[in-house]
Amino acid sequence: MQPSRRLSLCLLLFGLLAAGAGATASAGPEARPSIGSIRRDVETGALDPAQREQALAQLDAAAGHEREADALVQRLAELRAEATSQPTRMTRLRAALELDRDKEIAAWEARLPPDADGETLERLLKRERAAVADLDAQVEKLASGLAQALSGPARPADELAALRQRVDELSVPAAAVAGEPAALGAVRQTARAAELRRLRAELELKQAERELAGDRQQHDELALRELRFRQSLHARRVAILHQRVADLGRREIEKLTAGLTERETALAETRGSAFGVAARNRVLGEELLEQNARLADDRATLALTEAARDRVAAALRDSRARLEIGGASEAVGRWLWSERRRLEAPARLRQRLDALRGTLAELRLRLVITSEEQRELVDVAAVAREISEADRASSDEEGVAEPASESLEPLLRQRVQLLGAIEPLLRRRITTLERAERVRQQQLDDTLQMSQLLDRHLLWSRSHSPIDASWLGRVPEGLRDLVKPSRWKTTVELSLRELADRPLRWALAVLVVLASLALRRSARARIEAQVVPAQDIGGNSFQATLRALGWTLLGAAPGPVVLWLLGELLQDVGNPGRYSDSLGRAFGALVLPLASVQLLRWMVVERGLAHVHFRWMRARRETLRRTVPRAAGVVLPMYFVTALAFIRNLELPNDVQARVAIVVACGALAWTLWRALDVGRLWVVRGATTEASASRRLLRFALPVLALVTAVLALIGYVHSAGLLLHSFIMTFAMLVAISLLTGLLARWFLLGERRLSLQRSEELRVSEAELAGDEPAAEPEPEMTLEQINAQTGRLLRALRLTLVAVGFAWVWAQVIPAVARLDEIALWHFAEAGAGGEVVQHPVTLMAAILGALVLTLTFGGARNLPGLVEIGLLSRTKIDAASRYAATSVLRYAIVIAGTVIGLGLLGMRWSQLQWLAAALSVGLGFGLQEIFANFVSGLILLFERPFRVGDVITIGASSGRVLRIRTRATTILDFDNKEIVVPNKSFITGEVTNWTLSDSATRIVIKVGVAYGSDPSRVRELLLAAARANPLVAAEPEPVSVFLAFGASSLDFELRVFVGAVADRLVAQDQLNTAVAESFAEHGIEIAFPQLDLHVRDVPRSTG
Repeated sequence: MQPSRRLSLCLLLFGLLAAGAGATASAGPEARPSIGSIRRDVETGALDPAQREQALAQLDAAAGHEREADALVQRLAELRAEATSQPTRMTRLRAALELDRDKEIAAWEARLPPDADGETLERLLKRERAAVADLDAQVEKLASGLAQALSGPARPADELAALRQRVDELSVPAAAVAGEPAALGAVRQTARAAELRRLRAELELKQAERELAGDRQQHDELALRELRFRQSLHARRVAILHQRVADLGRREIEKLTAGLTERETALAETRGSAFGVAARNRVLGEELLEQNARLADDRATLALTEAARDRVAAALRDSRARLEIGGASEAVGRWLWSERRRLEAPARLRQRLDALRGTLAELRLRLVITSEEQRELVDVAAVAREISEADRASSDEEGVAEPASESLEPLLRQRVQLLGAIEPLLRRRITTLERAERVRQQQLDDTLQMSQLLDRHLLWSRSHSPIDASWLGRVPEGLRDLVKPSRWKTTVELSLRELADRPLRWALAVLVVLASLALRRSARARIEAQVVPAQDIGGNSFQATLRALGWTLLGAAPGPVVLWLLGELLQDVGNPGRYSDSLGRAFGALVLPLASVQLLRWMVVERGLAHVHFRWMRARRETLRRTVPRAAGVVLPMYFVTALAFIRNLELPNDVQARVAIVVACGALAWTLWRALDVGRLWVVRGATTEASASRRLLRFALPVLALVTAVLALIGYVHSAGLLLHSFIMTFAMLVAISLLTGLLARWFLLGERRLSLQRSEELRVSEAELAGDEPAAEPEPEMTLEQINAQTGRLLRALRLTLVAVGFAWVWAQVIPAVARLDEIALWHFAEAGAGGEVVQHPVTLMAAILGALVLTLTFGGARNLPGLVEIGLLSRTKIDAASRYAATSVLRYAIVIAGTVIGLGLLGMRWSQLQWLAAALSVGLGFGLQEIFANFVSGLILLFERPFRVGDVITIGASSGRVLRIRTRATTILDFDNKEIVVPNKSFITGEVTNWTLSDSATRIVIKVGVAYGSDPSRVRELLLAAARANPLVAAEPEPVSVFLAFGASSLDFELRVFVGAVADRLVAQDQLNTAVAESFAEHGIEIAFPQLDLHVRDVPRSTG
């Protein structure tokens, strides 16, 4: 269609729209007064309150519809005006774009005052910067609108259809309602008319926007080009003003510095205060010159930084638009891959930002010092007198003329002028760098967002075309580029030059390499020397394991150390981004894979760490010893080529070198995995000829297939994706080596702990068998775990720990490869409501990542609570002298803490908050108040008993009428074994609310009281001596406190005595009491002391006569 015809159709369309808008708008003035009059009728009419409230609400809604309709009509009029003036504006924009940029700049530069001073130029510069900032904002706004218009879907036709249907429905006159008051009918008709007017205006506006979308897009694109053209003009102006300011300042300052230098030279012979002041002025002049030059550099750097920021922001905006339009097409993949090559590393941006902030801090400090120096020179004459007096007082030479203060004043005033010139330069530099800091931060933020966008989408986007005949033709060129002699020659020359400039650093690197090689020579013998200490059960064999680990690390160190040093040295040889720097970074990327290979190789040596200390099977060690070096000989060089190609970020190395290296490396990995995962090799099952585990059979098939799929991805064009997969394979290998080493050390530690615990229990058993057994029954050793239970629990704990480490390691290594892992936090499973800070209800999503973490936390919680006793027994209690009761209390409390904390964290990740569980807490409170009251009270009492420990397992206690030895303390009840060998279960609440007697809490010594009554007439002193003699003669009676015999009272038929003695143990009470009673009876009989017995005199008053 011709432009003139299109313009005519647009004008005709807008004429019709204007007529419709006028008709629509004409309904407004008639409707609005009717709303007011009807409102008065409703307020004064005979309506009940409910009808009046309903009518007023409908009138409020009608008024809202009218306001919205007016706004839509106004927007339609503006759109009509824009369409009418659009040809004129587009003509003006095309004319502006046809201007000659160079002529415009030359004309503007000719209008600048030729003799403008620095302040005038600074004002012009400030104005141009403001113009640039305003244009930047306009460009960003217009570009964002265009990107949104391009990426956003077209307005759905069903929306317009729904509007038309609603307009048709409301256009039909509403039927009257029987029995409805007239006022309510008028209200309903008015609300219906207002809504109809709003819908018609909205429909007309949306139709107009849809018809003119193409023309508006064309105009916006042209306007964006014109804005960028003006932006470039003002940027050129800013650069010219920067140069003018710098040149003007440099000429003036150079002239000033030359005069200062001459003045210093003239005063050099005096060597007095005037010379010192002049020298200081010369230094300030040089600083002024330096600050002026630095200001010019800062402004130039700011311009480059702003351009880089705008470029990253535009790339981010365009990439989002392309992804929304094209998805994962090949064109979008090529675009993303090109952006990846151009994107600067965020780490480098952070370094520059940190350096910029350090410079800002130094400038602010220098500004403070300059201000202090200016304050000190407020009174120049006084400062000159102080300097003269100080110089005169410090000089003891005769005939030396001291400078007068009047001769110093001109120099000091000149210093004031210098400081006054330095201060604005410092402030301008600070302002420039503060703006540069903001720009750097924006660039870093956009770079991070761009990097995340690329990481999420580039993996699934094709970065290169599939292999074909043209690619095969480029293979020789790509391989020649890899071994190009000129690059290696340049690297060697730069290295030799760096060696000549900084020989100490290279010499230190050589010494480190030689030292690591020397340690490696003796590492094998040192490792074998730890075999005998490792097999010594009685000694500290874990230290032997640690020594073997240390020598294993030293044996594996030389290769990675050489690569690391070579990488660091080469990165400092050339410029960043050049071949030498890329070569150094590639060597650095190879350090960790080589270190993992070397570590595993030294672990599986004969009589080494895996053999003697970790007890790996011979078949596994032999498999690793044969396959790992062979695979590393192919995979690691190919990985180096791939890393070098990706670091160089050039098309030919990425397309040819990286692709070939990935295919070769993945093929070698597939063959190695298929061979190593065969039955009887890496996974050894004694006596098995076929693999019984289905998961291992699946892994043996899936892992080689995954490696081959990676090679296929590289061949069909997904070179970047295949490179990331290869990197993840190698990092996974390093992670598995580290986990194997860590779990092997833990298993060794647990094994030695079990051995120590076994020795300790054997020693305790021998001691207990050697002691004399008491008559009362011994406490059951139930709280102590058997070694079989401990071994089973540590095995489960190690398996759980190994699986957890592997899961975390896989999530860390593969997070950048599988964007779905990073996207798990974006997948909302369900939502939960929570009250916000202002009382409003806030909906929070429970993501898939949170659900997985919550389930993992709950699983680890219950697994840890189940296996904690074995870990505590081995890890801590086997080394310390803690009794069984304390061990049981510690494990119980820790188990409760883990369960409570893990449950709270896990349920919190799943979206369960206390605010949502209040109803459950209330229900539980009611239940506790009735049916569960006693159970909960006993549970809490059990926790109190475990914390306060009023008695322990094995103590002899008395509660109520029950006495005995404590067997076990549970959360609900405590078991007591009485002296009749009966087990009594006592609820824990009884121990908290009742009185408990503990016979052995702090001291096992108890007192025995023997009561003796002798006949009247016996000698009390003699009785007392015999009682004490019997007590002292008994070996079970304690010497301290001494036995005591007391004469208590005159009884009805006896003199009452008591013998009070102490015994060392509760088990000795009955034996001691029996022996003392026997000894007292024998002693009294021997010395003629009668033990009294109750006597009764019977007096008979009348004796009945015999009947016979």
